[in-house]
Amino acid sequence: MILRPLFILALFLCSAMLLPAQALKASFVPTLAFSRPPAAAASLSARVIQAALSYLGVPYVHAGDSREGMDCSGLVYRVVFDTIGASLPRGVEALYHETKPKEYPLHIGDLLFFDTTEQLPPKIPTHVGLYIGEGRIVHAASEGPRTGVIISALNDPYYRDRFIGARRMLPWRDPVLDLNLTDEKSSITEAEPFASHQEVSIRVFNDMTGGGPVSFSLVRDGREVLSRWIVPGTRKPAEVSFQTGIGRWSIRIARIFKGRTLSDVAFTVVE
Repeated sequence: MILRPLFILALFLCSAMLLPAQALKASFVPTLAFSRPPAAAASLSARVIQAALSYLGVPYVHAGDSREGMDCSGLVYRVVFDTIGASLPRGVEALYHETKPKEYPLHIGDLLFFDTTEQLPPKIPTHVGLYIGEGRIVHAASEGPRTGVIISALNDPYYRDRFIGARRMLPWRDPVLDLNLTDEKSSITEAEPFASHQEVSIRVFNDMTGGGPVSFSLVRDGREVLSRWIVPGTRKPAEVSFQTGIGRWSIRIARIFKGRTLSDVAFTVVE
């Protein structure tokens, strides 16, 4: 009968001794924060493409740029102006010469130009479309089996043989992501997308009350592709660079010995 009260008292005292340590530990769980760009270039591209696709089925009308009818440069002009407020040149040749040349790889939102005259090899830009990824363009076609605003494949012999080049009108974010370890409560953070086929640099700064190494792991589509120890500093970050590919990525930073995850940062890499 005496053992039971003593057991309860001992259990109470142990719990009381553990509470302050747990509370202290909870208040100093580091997390990861990142600096968001004021306007994400990938988001601009996605919004432009979404706006262009909303015009599917609109008939072809020379010099048109409305839902009543539009031509190829009218489609580009309308979606860019309505989406981001930029006023592009009106006309295919002007658009071709006043935008930035871009070699492969293509990214969504790029302008693709074609010579639809009878001359080969193609030389004069007479047609333009918006690249929407996966080898496809959205454009306003004036002739052929289907006209108006449609989606076409770049490997279609007609467009493949008449392709002149690509131009970039929308800026993509710089391939750098700054992360800051802090003493705040951990949370999952979603970073803005990156463009594929470029080297991305992750810079990790230490804004915690303590220092020391932490484990850094990079995961693509659920599979770990890189793991190492890093020692981030307050002023000099630990930097990890890697070549991107299309997919879902996440960065996990954790305590080395106890294995506690400090935070996850997730992002996508798009075409």
